Amino acid sequence: MLAALSLQGRLDRIDNQNTSQNTSQAGHVLIDYKTGGSAALKQRLARPLEDTQLMVYAALMLDADMPLQARYLALDDAAGITAVAHPNVEHSAVLMIDGLGEDLLSAWAGTPLPALGEGGACDYCEMRGLCRRDDWAEVAL
Repeated sequence: MLAALSLQGRLDRIDNQNTSQNTSQAGHVLIDYKTGGSAALKQRLARPLEDTQLMVYAALMLDADMPLQARYLALDDAAGITAVAHPNVEHSAVLMIDGLGEDLLSAWAGTPLPALGEGGACDYCEMRGLCRRDDWAEVAL
């Protein structure tokens, strides 16, 4: 059933890392532009599976014929534009896709999905009423 689904998205940027001196470093480099500083991105990497946007981008690249690396590009860092590498992005993407598959199968089986979302993004989300975030937050407290 899941094989009939396709994942779609538009990546910010993909670079090819081809070094003639060391072919083991050749591969694709996925770059995700982020406003904000590098410190917040480093904190985000402490829980790498929580950033589903980058994981979807990486999953779109999994079938590529070269190894994949990923990094955030912090555009508003005090030190200037700063790159923050995401270690093991291929592994994280596979785990995210597996989890998404489990969630979809559960939903198709009739299991209610929990409300998702956290922090400031929910304050501006147009789907706030649909996901029941307000009701879920009160129960969690």
